Amino acid sequence: MYRWQAAIATENPRVLYLLIELLKDLGLDFVVCTADDTRCGNSKVVVTTSEDSLRHQYDSVVYVEDDLDPVLTSVQILASLYDVHNPSLAVIGVDPGMRFGVALVMDGTVTYKNSLTSPGAAVNLTLRLQSYVKQSYPSCQVIVRVGTGAKLYSTLYLRNALNQHPNLGLELVNEHRTTLSGGATSDQTSAILIAGRTGRKHIDQDMVLEPKVGYVRSLQQFVKRHTRGTRKLTKEEARSILIGNISLDTILDETKS
Repeated sequence: MYRWQAAIATENPRVLYLLIELLKDLGLDFVVCTADDTRCGNSKVVVTTSEDSLRHQYDSVVYVEDDLDPVLTSVQILASLYDVHNPSLAVIGVDPGMRFGVALVMDGTVTYKNSLTSPGAAVNLTLRLQSYVKQSYPSCQVIVRVGTGAKLYSTLYLRNALNQHPNLGLELVNEHRTTLSGGATSDQTSAILIAGRTGRKHIDQDMVLEPKVGYVRSLQQFVKRHTRGTRKLTKEEARSILIGNISLDTILDETKS
């Protein structure tokens, strides 16, 4: 019986700090020690660097570098923790809405989940996760499943995703009984449920949005919320986004410059 889920075994101060923050965010029970500490053997996963020489060999070791990527490191740690070593199927579930929940499920095990604030950010995370899985597990099939409960936001996600990656393996999933009320991470939970459902291939009509009054208002509210009131979206801009003349992410990027 392991006493800890993970052991951080490094003397690199930068890596140590980043890993402590990361494992706290993941909600894991961990211990901080040196590479020659016997507590490594009482932990399910040992996280270390190539510069720290482990005293013994362990079944699950995750090696990180100074510039560790928190997203990919999270996947590595959780995959090792839950014994996902050679997955055959990886599904990236996406729950579009005012916030975009994204979850990576490998062979039925959740190895990453997060909430993003825009279609572009959700697409970028999707592509990063897909690329990581394909590089780490070449024989693993990767599917992206997108919920259709919010037509406006699922379409904006699809447009962005297929513009960047026309051959992205996408399935559209009926969100019935996947949306949970309340909770700061309900969109992540919905994304996990969406990942577990078989969907359908997208068609041209899925990329079309009518310039409805409700959609216009929703986009105006979205931009106001995303920019904390510093950017006001006009009705004309909203309609241009809906018919595909401009991208919502283009508007959002303008506020960053």
